[in-house]
Amino acid sequence: MSPQPRQLVLPFAARAPAPGRPGGVALERRGGVELVEMTCRSILNWVQGSRASDFYSINPYRGCEHACAYCYARYTHEFLDQPGSADFERRVYVKVNVPEVLVHDLRHAKVYEHGISFGSATDPYQPAEHRFRLTRRLLEGLLPFRGFSLSIVTKSALVERDVELLAELASRHELAVLFSCMTTDPVLQRALEPRASAPERRLQAMARLSAAGVHTELLVAPLMPGLNDGEEALGRLCRRAREAGAVSVFGQALFLFEASRRRFFSWLEQHRPELTEPYRRAFARSRELDREVRDELSDRLTRAAAAAGLGAGRRTVR
Repeated sequence: MSPQPRQLVLPFAARAPAPGRPGGVALERRGGVELVEMTCRSILNWVQGSRASDFYSINPYRGCEHACAYCYARYTHEFLDQPGSADFERRVYVKVNVPEVLVHDLRHAKVYEHGISFGSATDPYQPAEHRFRLTRRLLEGLLPFRGFSLSIVTKSALVERDVELLAELASRHELAVLFSCMTTDPVLQRALEPRASAPERRLQAMARLSAAGVHTELLVAPLMPGLNDGEEALGRLCRRAREAGAVSVFGQALFLFEASRRRFFSWLEQHRPELTEPYRRAFARSRELDREVRDELSDRLTRAAAAAGLGAGRRTVR
């Protein structure tokens, strides 16, 4: 006889969320970025596909100020009738009602059977989090429960702000904080990720969380031929992550949806013009690199991780 699924008992009343709005008033304008109010009907989004195991994702913000040249999630702004890829980093939607919506969603989701990932599309600790604290409020909303599988993916050292909260969550749930860091080279990082935390600041935040008992992992994404895939560079990154307390590492090769392709090729033409044509040929028929190239990138990272004493990551994210 198969075991009965665990039932979620809410410690407080849950109300149905108000109808969602695609975009309300501008909450703040600064540095060429407009932060816009948005409400949503649901915050737990079901993710299913070949690139990721099944899980629920939480993205408190839509769009991302980090402005990473390779970001695959740029296409999400097309759902808001904003086809320009630059709008993804210039107009960020703040889902102001998500803490209340989460309570409602937890009643209907199979949260014990599937994990919850913060930041599968946009960084939950991007600069807007300084003011709006939506990620923190959502994490606080999970404190009354026990036994969830939780992960957080971030490029931001702001996660360090919540170290005590994350340590408490780690005592109640299976929690992993995944630090996305594709290089230790500050010049390359700043060119590709203009508003994300510097690599060393991410590693410092990783060390603090690890010291507090939070499980941390290194995510090397994307792996880009000719840019950050060298044996020496990957070895240096893995060694620094191990020193900072990471227990495992996994990576993901670059893939480009159309909006991302336009932005990335524009970046190549400006910063690495000699790679523009090789990349155009590599992505001529598909949004992915050839299988042989992906396998070689994976093998190279695996060797670097093993030499640094890091295990293979158990999680996969989109």
